[in-house]
Amino acid sequence: MLDVISRVSLHPIDYSGALRVTALSFKEKIQENDNTYSFLFTTPKLPGWKAGQHAIFTLPGAHVAGKTWRPFSVASAPSEGIIRIGTIIPPEPSSFKQRLIALQPGNVIRMFGPYGELYIKPSMSKVVAVAGGIGITPFRSIIADMADMDNDIDFHLIYSAKASHVYKAELENWKLKLPHLKITYTTTADEVNAVLLKEVTEGGNNTHYLLSGAPGMIEALRRSLQEQGVRSGRIINDPFKGY
Repeated sequence: MLDVISRVSLHPIDYSGALRVTALSFKEKIQENDNTYSFLFTTPKLPGWKAGQHAIFTLPGAHVAGKTWRPFSVASAPSEGIIRIGTIIPPEPSSFKQRLIALQPGNVIRMFGPYGELYIKPSMSKVVAVAGGIGITPFRSIIADMADMDNDIDFHLIYSAKASHVYKAELENWKLKLPHLKITYTTTADEVNAVLLKEVTEGGNNTHYLLSGAPGMIEALRRSLQEQGVRSGRIINDPFKGY
């Protein structure tokens, strides 16, 4: 399972969390926009995780053609008491997503993890996070966690989406509680690059840069940051390709 998860980051990955297996009971799905859904799950005993981490999900008992598992960021914070994931369901979804969208309350799935390094560490005093599309999911978790903990970290989210910005209402509510949270909504790559360039010019290697989104976006942003002198150790991204 884990051998096909790829990344462009140079950071070592601790896979030990992937050995934890939790049975989750499907609670409900929420249609966030035309093709984006959130799926909510419960379990008698939530596993511990750091806001921003991801997990591997399987659908035991369901006949799934092709790849039988998917990695998803956990979009909920531990304090919310549920496991939440978000994903795009295209007009012709994969066999896995067909089974996912057809889940009924009480149906059981399995989660391996959560694990991964996309989370806020004590050494981080200033963070610039870039989310592309459904790549917002780990940052929903992180910001919800920050709001629950009254975290005063300097956090700037650059959130780019071609259509609607999923979770925007929640993000705006959390921003009211977090005076050091700034959110910039964009719709194009040029807008993202302009905002990010300003941040790099001001913060350089005193800032940590967290990236989440499509592989091409992550690779382009990582290359741009490094060309501007940002050290690789200051750049952290999702360790899997696709949502």
